[in-house]
Amino acid sequence: METSGIVSDSDFFSANPPGITDILKTKTVFIAGAGGLGSNLAAILARAGVINFHIADFDIVSASNINRQNYYRDQIGMMKVSALKENLSRINPKINLTTITEKLSHENYSLCIPEDADIIFECFDNAAEKARLSEFWALNRKNIPLIAVSGLAGVGQSDNIRAKKGKIRGMWIIGDEKTEMNSENGTISSRVMLAASLQAHLGIRMLIGMKPEDKGHKE
Repeated sequence: METSGIVSDSDFFSANPPGITDILKTKTVFIAGAGGLGSNLAAILARAGVINFHIADFDIVSASNINRQNYYRDQIGMMKVSALKENLSRINPKINLTTITEKLSHENYSLCIPEDADIIFECFDNAAEKARLSEFWALNRKNIPLIAVSGLAGVGQSDNIRAKKGKIRGMWIIGDEKTEMNSENGTISSRVMLAASLQAHLGIRMLIGMKPEDKGHKE
């Protein structure tokens, strides 16, 4: 019977497709926002084998976050990035997470978003913040793939949330691109986590050198 003690990487990642773990542990990701998207995305990537993270969020965990974000009741009041670092370390103690507690803006994007990141994940709630980050990326980080999200609110059909190429080469958009997050639509855990999973899966495929159209399995 297995115990809850030290777990080797070979055991932890034994179900991963061959060779993927060794690739993912060398990659670095930047996640803008540690809410419903960012917190779940980070956990999925950590379980897949990514260990190098830069995550930015200036907010604290609140009671209204728990229904869809990767936090727990005893973490209410903590900085989200601090709580997330705690949770990711429980998944894999080897996680190397740089936390950024400043509000991202044009004044600090260049300082906060590493030039050697392998992927940038946009996980903001606010449309204006999404637009500002995309603008900075197009001018200053276009050599790094950007996976953004647009339209995941409400309880619409799951097949409306999918990955599409953005208007600029190197950008991908996850979502239905129309259902805004507001008090009328609300946000439900299933659609938020679905979008985060699609972000993570597309990102993993890119990190291991696959093209989005590659099948990724043997016939």
